[in-house]
Amino acid sequence: MYGLWVTWRQMRGGRGYFGITASFAMFGMILGVASLVVAMAVVSGYETTLKKSIVDVVGHVIVSKRGAAIGDVISFTEKIKTVVGSHLKMTPFVVVEAVLARKGQLSGVIVEGVERQTVAEVLKLEKRIIQGKFDLEVIHDIPGVLLGRGLVKRFDLKLGDEFKVVMPQSDPYDATQFRPRVRRFRLTGVLDLGRYDYDNRYIVADLKAAQELAEIGDQVMGVRLRLPEDDQARPVAAKLAEDLGFPYWTRDWTDLNRNLFEAIKWERWIIFLVISVMIIAAAFNVSSTLYFSVLKRFADISVLKTIGASQSFILRLFAQQGLIIGVVGSFLGLLLGLLACYAFSFAQGQWNILPAEVYTLTSIEVEVRGTDVLAVFAASLLICFLSTLAPALRGARLKPVEGLRYE
Repeated sequence: MYGLWVTWRQMRGGRGYFGITASFAMFGMILGVASLVVAMAVVSGYETTLKKSIVDVVGHVIVSKRGAAIGDVISFTEKIKTVVGSHLKMTPFVVVEAVLARKGQLSGVIVEGVERQTVAEVLKLEKRIIQGKFDLEVIHDIPGVLLGRGLVKRFDLKLGDEFKVVMPQSDPYDATQFRPRVRRFRLTGVLDLGRYDYDNRYIVADLKAAQELAEIGDQVMGVRLRLPEDDQARPVAAKLAEDLGFPYWTRDWTDLNRNLFEAIKWERWIIFLVISVMIIAAAFNVSSTLYFSVLKRFADISVLKTIGASQSFILRLFAQQGLIIGVVGSFLGLLLGLLACYAFSFAQGQWNILPAEVYTLTSIEVEVRGTDVLAVFAASLLICFLSTLAPALRGARLKPVEGLRYE
């Protein structure tokens, strides 16, 4: 406690430490820490948002049959339960690639047929509806469907509007010719699926309507699984692939964007290291400020040593001065970083500052993780402490006679 009191007196004295140079050093520390907090929060938020957009739309695990549809869905789902257990939720699906046509405009789309009784247990589509409701009922032989908001905007559709979906089919008598298969649908809800590519291609229809469009009877393309925890998807998918064998094909949610998730993992460390350079630059200012403080206090150091102060006491005295700037700068930097994260979220909601066609996601959640904050705080303190060692050692090694020579 006595050492801290002496440190505080030294910093507040007539030749105090809190001069213009120390202010700039602290300001640089604040900016560096704040920038690092914001960068880590955005990267973490991007990862979380991407993960949610995939799991909500495709589920944790997809099981399908290579080159063929699945006929007996009940026995197939029972087979999956015997492999993994009955704790998971499953829903069958049908995926059809087609063309949406309306008022002379065409666009390639993916029509996914879902089973209304079980889809809510596996996919979180209902919470992503921004207009209308989850209504796939057939009225006057026209099924209701949900569309991604990108498709709705491109074709200028309103709730209740009808449109055509065309599926090209090869002619059984002439392989070079195609005959169109046309089905009318009615817009009952608009989806924000969180991803630019999904929003511009995705149509959700009732399972029966998709089966009729694909002309596959009661068969399905596969089943989607939801597990209690996201991290269980990979081992469950591996076990299913091993036990079911060929021709069944299993994929977990990480397989859909594996390269992107790997890139995010590496970018997190790269961003941390690059922006840490700002903190290192600020730490050099702390070191130089402390060094000049040592030079100005040669006489004071000599007096302290004359009355019995040890080298370790002098070392702690000046190291604490640098650490005070590090602690205050890191704390204020964390506060500024949290405020900047809030400002980023607000600006993104108001002006959509990140283009979805570039970043694939329509919006990014800013996620401040406790581990990231602790890592930033610890790194900034470590950098600041290391920067104080050289000038503190210079002051500790000063001989009393050398400090009083010119007094």
